[in-house]
Amino acid sequence: MFDMQSVNNEIEIKGFHSIYYFEFSKDFFHDPEQHPFWEMVYVDSGNVNAITNGIGCMLTQGQVIFHEPMEIHAHISDRRSTNNMLVVSFTCDSEIMRCFKGKTFTLDKTSKLLLSLFLEEAKNALGSVPSDYTNRNNLSFSTDVFGSSQLMQCHFTEFLIKLIRTGGALSADVLPSKKSRDIANNSLCELMCEYMKRNIYSQLTLKDLCSHFFLGKTQLCKFFREWTGESPMEYYMSLKITEAKKLLREKKYSVSQISDMLGYSSIHNFSRAFKKAAGISPTAYVKSIL
Repeated sequence: MFDMQSVNNEIEIKGFHSIYYFEFSKDFFHDPEQHPFWEMVYVDSGNVNAITNGIGCMLTQGQVIFHEPMEIHAHISDRRSTNNMLVVSFTCDSEIMRCFKGKTFTLDKTSKLLLSLFLEEAKNALGSVPSDYTNRNNLSFSTDVFGSSQLMQCHFTEFLIKLIRTGGALSADVLPSKKSRDIANNSLCELMCEYMKRNIYSQLTLKDLCSHFFLGKTQLCKFFREWTGESPMEYYMSLKITEAKKLLREKKYSVSQISDMLGYSSIHNFSRAFKKAAGISPTAYVKSIL
């Protein structure tokens, strides 16, 4: 009789959290995020800035990056070209996953084929692969064609094994060089500016910014001033005054209403901030445009 030889499961994928195939405009970005599972991002076309724990890295077509659990990361289009991205998040506690930490890969034909097979089975399991970034629904294999979710696991496992075996295809570690720091800092500052614009009618504080972007006050203020010449709160206040001028010119609201809309604690504080920035009071500004 022949004894059974057990199979060594070097990589064991426990399950998938999300699968997306995005077609983004050249201006796409998302704020920094972190989660307790792995995430793989493959650039199918275009170029994407990946920011990992404050370090920038440019990904081009055919490249992939992995974000380990609880790693702070963000992705930003390069502002010049549209891009397509496959994003897969999954849980895998295998020790060998350390090989993917801080590395990017350039995929060969076989690796791309394995991702293609994985994506095809994902369609069989899910019915369709989500493409809407705002879609945060949990995965459901309710339309699972026989064996499709298991084949997803098999293809993705083979994909990971292939990357590890061809270790020579690994790029250099994402090191905190001046260039990569500049990419990250500039991109993060752009994200902060966009975030403040989206919250112009709120009452953001420096603490809110630090919490949202996972940064300390000293670090955040330092590189924001280097990039804009202003502190974050000075920039935010200037946005509010610009918006206040726009609202005053539209003549739909009173000075008091605009003060409330923009989150000032009193009309006195609003008038003082307006005069400091514009050189005249809100009332005088209204008279000047008339």
